[in-house]
Amino acid sequence: MNTGRKIGIGFLVLIGTLGLAFALFLPQIRSWYKHTFVKHDLPTGHLWSPMGMAIDPEGNIFVADQRAGHGRTSAITMYDRDRKFVMQFDHVDGYKSGDGEPVPISRGLYMTAIGPRHLVFVSTQNLAEIQIEGGVPKLVRTIGSHGSGPGQMDGPEGNSVDTNGDIYATDEHNRRINVFDREGKYLRSYDLPQDPQCVLVRGDRMYVSLNKRNYIVCYSKDGKEQFRIGTEAVFPYICWIMGIAAPATLALCGVLRKWRLGLGLFLAILAAGTLGCIGDFIYHHRPGQFRLPDYMCVSPDQKSLYVSDRWNHRVQVFDLDGHFKFTFGSHGTHPGHFAEPKEIAFDREGNVYVVDRLNDRVQYFTPEGKLLGTFD
Repeated sequence: MNTGRKIGIGFLVLIGTLGLAFALFLPQIRSWYKHTFVKHDLPTGHLWSPMGMAIDPEGNIFVADQRAGHGRTSAITMYDRDRKFVMQFDHVDGYKSGDGEPVPISRGLYMTAIGPRHLVFVSTQNLAEIQIEGGVPKLVRTIGSHGSGPGQMDGPEGNSVDTNGDIYATDEHNRRINVFDREGKYLRSYDLPQDPQCVLVRGDRMYVSLNKRNYIVCYSKDGKEQFRIGTEAVFPYICWIMGIAAPATLALCGVLRKWRLGLGLFLAILAAGTLGCIGDFIYHHRPGQFRLPDYMCVSPDQKSLYVSDRWNHRVQVFDLDGHFKFTFGSHGTHPGHFAEPKEIAFDREGNVYVVDRLNDRVQYFTPEGKLLGTFD
C-alpha cells in the first residue's frame, strides 16, 4: 500500500471515529456547545431559565428558575392570582442540602403546592417544604438526604403529592421513586428501568416520564407497569452497537490485512447507524411521540393528561389511558411558541400555565391551547 493511500485511509478512519464519538457523546457535546457558544441574553423580567411552577389554592403562582452567574442564584418568584409580582427569594433560614451544606433553597426544579403559600419542591439532594407567613418564607422540614440508601436520593428531579399526603419523588441516578409520608418519613421505593425525570400520582396510578428514552410509563401503586405513552427511543442501542461493531470490524480486518474491506465495513456501519439515529429522531416528532417528555399534569376535570414535550417544544394532551388528543405550541420566541417547555399547572378558572424555560417566561392558555397571555 503506497503512502498516499495510507494517508487517505487514515483520514477516513479519523473522520469515522470522530463521527462515532459525536454519536456516542451527543448529550455531552450539546451541553458543552450550549454553554460555550450559545449566548443567552440576560432577561429583562423576574425570571431567568424558569423550570418549576406551582399554583396554590388561593391562586398564587410560584415559579422556580435556574439562573446562574452574574451574581444571581436560583430563586423562587411569587405572583398573585392576577399575575402581579409579589416577592422573590433564594435563601430560607435553616435550610441545608442533602449533604448538610447551607445553600440556596431552590435548584429551580419542580414544585407542588400543598396548601395556601405552602410548597414542597425538589432542592439540592433532598426535598424542601416551606410555608410563607407574613411575607417571609419559613422552612417546615427537609425530606431525604444524599445517598443510595433507603430514604436517600441522588439527583432528585420531580415530585408529586398523593391525596393522602404521601410525597413521591424521582431519584434519577438511583433509578427509583421514593415515597415519604406527609411528615417526611420514608415509606418505600419503586425501582425503575431507566433514569426518571418526573412523577405524577393520580388515584391508583403513577405516571413516570423516562425522558432519556422518550416515553412515559404508567404504573399501578404496587409497581406493576400498566401501559406506555410514546415509543422507546432506539438511538442509544444503535449508538452502542455502532460503537462496538465499527472499531471491532476494522481491527479484525486489520489483523487479516484486509484494510480496504475493513474500511468499507467500518464506514458502512457508521452510515447505517447514523441513518438509524436520524430516522429515530424524525419518528419521535410525530404526534403522540416525544423528544424528552418532561412534566405531566392532569386537567381539573380529571379527563386529560398534559405533557411538556421538551425538545419538540410543544405541549401534548392525552386521555388518562394514554390516547393522543391534540397538541399545541411550536419552537420559537413569539407568544404561543416555546423553547423547552417545562412544568405545567392549572389555575382555578381551568386555564393551563406552561413554564417556557429558554424564553424566560410563563405562558397561559385555554384548555384547548389558545394563548391568553404571558408574564415574566
